[in-house]
Amino acid sequence: MRTTHRQRRATEVTANPAQGVRIERLSRRPLRRTQAGRIALPLWVLKDGKHVGDGDLVMTQDEATELLLELQAQLANPSTIDREATT
Repeated sequence: MRTTHRQRRATEVTANPAQGVRIERLSRRPLRRTQAGRIALPLWVLKDGKHVGDGDLVMTQDEATELLLELQAQLANPSTIDREATT
């Protein structure tokens, strides 16, 4: 199977915020509860540094707890964090 430049570029990970698609936390909006009681984490989507849209990562209590445990494990051992993905 042959891949195009566009396909390769879409799968590359880069620390450059002006390249590729990025999904980041929208820090000016706090976490909130949905009507169903789930936790909503506000995010925004950028493509090549330009804002594309906003959305929420909606998690159950169990999913949020699992994410919290994974974050705590990463923060407790910073040497395991992928430096490229965190910038």
